[in-house]
Amino acid sequence: MGTYVAYLAAGLAAGFTSALLGIGGGVVMVPILVLLFGLEARTATATSLAYIVPIAAAGVLLALWHGDAPRWRLVLMAAPMGFVGAFMGRWASSHVSGAHIKLAFAALMIVVGLRLGLNGLRSLGTPPAAPPAATAPDAPPPGA
Repeated sequence: MGTYVAYLAAGLAAGFTSALLGIGGGVVMVPILVLLFGLEARTATATSLAYIVPIAAAGVLLALWHGDAPRWRLVLMAAPMGFVGAFMGRWASSHVSGAHIKLAFAALMIVVGLRLGLNGLRSLGTPPAAPPAATAPDAPPPGA
């Protein structure tokens, strides 16, 4: 029973942070699966990827429901290369050790965490910006 509760808690944590922060769940799920459930890095990654599909779909539907449309042009242009990148990443993961995967993941989290933290600290000292002018969902961002 305790294992099922832990699985449910992990799913809740990953779904919440995914929808709140847009992190895809993997940033939360991979460490949970490795550290709390003892999965090997490759198995944790595969499990997290399978988990992300329904959570991402739910997140997109909820964003649309609340009027936050994704940039569909960006999605349609980037997704094919993401598909290719997934094959490349899986190939690479079969040629390196689980320890190296953990180190690479940790390094990425440190860099991303520092970058986001510093940007967040900088933005605390600036007044809130005026809301952006309404643009079409597929329009490029201003200045692009």
